[in-house]
Amino acid sequence: MAALAALTGCDSKPEGQVVAVVNGQEITTQEVNGELQNAPKLEGDEGKKIQNMALDRVVDRQLLADVAKKDGIESSPEYVLRKKKMDEGLLVQMLGEKLARDLKQPSAQDIQNVINSNPQAFADRTVFLVDQIVFPTPDRKDVMTALQPAKNMDDVVATLNRFGIKFQRGNNQINSAQLPPQMFSQMKQVGTSEPLIVPTGPTVAVVMIKATKPAPVTGDNAKAIANQMFVKQTVAKEMKERLDQAKKDAKIEYQSGFGAPETPSSDVPGVTAKKSGIAGLPTKAATK
Repeated sequence: MAALAALTGCDSKPEGQVVAVVNGQEITTQEVNGELQNAPKLEGDEGKKIQNMALDRVVDRQLLADVAKKDGIESSPEYVLRKKKMDEGLLVQMLGEKLARDLKQPSAQDIQNVINSNPQAFADRTVFLVDQIVFPTPDRKDVMTALQPAKNMDDVVATLNRFGIKFQRGNNQINSAQLPPQMFSQMKQVGTSEPLIVPTGPTVAVVMIKATKPAPVTGDNAKAIANQMFVKQTVAKEMKERLDQAKKDAKIEYQSGFGAPETPSSDVPGVTAKKSGIAGLPTKAATK
């Protein structure tokens, strides 16, 4: 039966749900539609053109994948490791999508609660125009300590130069909708008086607010955004609960020298990934 199935695959014809056959491997309408998932919906000749371009991408990807297999990449330890990570990530992503689909439509009060709890994204939404310096997180703790007395960006530059730390500087715009409420309050309080330092893992950002522009979001637009936020927050909460239960039920054994951290991460893989840039957790760069 296996030989018959293989023979049938080799003799496949592009008909029905099969839109192309490449070296005996079928490409289906589902694959092409998946490629077009985020593309605009067009009809007629334009729609057919975009569809064929998507099909061509699938064909090219399949051919290059075959080349990679012939080069032995498929059997390399690195491929196996990265494929495992991608498969797990896709499963987590699709679990989140399933939970979102299964959610009940939020009530009007649910939406209003989101709006009231996040003024930085709605009534008080603000665009901050900032002077920004970014540099790699230093190994030496005294660098961060030395930045504490900085009253302006020239002080920051002088400190970094003194320690021989390379940095990038430029103007940036920060949308307060991307900030946690507590950081938005801090930025409003500090204003243009002094720099703020924002550790973001591999890098540190120092920002000095130069000006602000009110950009409130109200009415139907606010309700639509709040609906999305409600879904995202609810899914993240349920994913965290499912993860906590899975950890509780799991039997996990560690090799000596390895183990769970004393303070577990609050992030859920693929759902509440750590924020980067100015939206990360901040600390003040200076004191008045």
